[in-house]
Amino acid sequence: MKNRGFILSALITLSTYLPCNAQSQWNLVKTTNTPGARNECGFAAVNGKLYLLGGDGPVMPVDIFDPATATWSKGAEAPAIMHHFQAVSFGDKVYVLDAFSDRNYPNQIPLANTYSYDTKTDTWQQLARLPEGRRRAGAGAAEYKGKLYLVCGIQHGHTSGTTNMFDVYNPATNTWAALPDAPHIRDHGMAVVVKDKLYAVGGRNTSLHDANNFMSFFDKVVLDVDCYDFKTGKWSTLAAKLPLGTGGGTCVNLDNKIFYIGGERATATKPNGPQKDVFYFDPEINGEWTTAPSLNKARNGVGGAVLNHQVYIAGGTSGDVGLEFFSLK
Repeated sequence: MKNRGFILSALITLSTYLPCNAQSQWNLVKTTNTPGARNECGFAAVNGKLYLLGGDGPVMPVDIFDPATATWSKGAEAPAIMHHFQAVSFGDKVYVLDAFSDRNYPNQIPLANTYSYDTKTDTWQQLARLPEGRRRAGAGAAEYKGKLYLVCGIQHGHTSGTTNMFDVYNPATNTWAALPDAPHIRDHGMAVVVKDKLYAVGGRNTSLHDANNFMSFFDKVVLDVDCYDFKTGKWSTLAAKLPLGTGGGTCVNLDNKIFYIGGERATATKPNGPQKDVFYFDPEINGEWTTAPSLNKARNGVGGAVLNHQVYIAGGTSGDVGLEFFSLK
């Protein structure tokens, strides 16, 4: 979610992360050029390159980062405005399963269509639509064994309709199907798959508005982490809660560990703002969330991807105006 005061503060941020140790930290990635600023965007890794898509602005082209040359290039323009989504890659394509399709805050309309971007041909394809009653944005998206999963989200802009809906898209048949609801409603959250389980992490309930304070949803964060077991087809909730919740963070699987990064939140004593927090969880140990090194600058509405055992983040809002690139080594 964007705080309206941060629109002009949207930064492009590129960061990498290596496994935690005494030397772990987030560092600048030096690039030969810089793309335009965007936030509430998607980010995905395909065949050794990173693809930055969408954002809360006018229709944008795809920005493509090649780590081998440290250079950004331009891809095809998106077929529509698309923001507040988690991009998911499969094969040679990047998929946008849900998003908002206009900028009429707080009453944005969910994207009517599902799209894929073909990295080989630099073209967009329109895919089967989600049923109208299940369209939303701010949902978590992930791939498992050739199918794409969409969990939770919000249906009516930033006003109402936070949901726990769970759907699957099959690229082979270009069809959608509904699955059992997640235990908790959430929006501005993320999904990540580790081995045979999907985890719904982070987010908030943007539908909650205190009397005389429409923007009070910023502190309605969800700390519970829900887990869907693909083998049993059943949901559960982890005993380990996020230490600090946010909406609009990003989440990735790095070497079978779940990393939850950044986002925004308000508290009873602090106004809403982007955060630097990074936490990770090892499902094999199934213990508690562990604090990882913080970002150099607070980020919200970022995209995250893993490439060559490194976490990259791109885009998002911060307290500055400008373009920044970070790497964690």
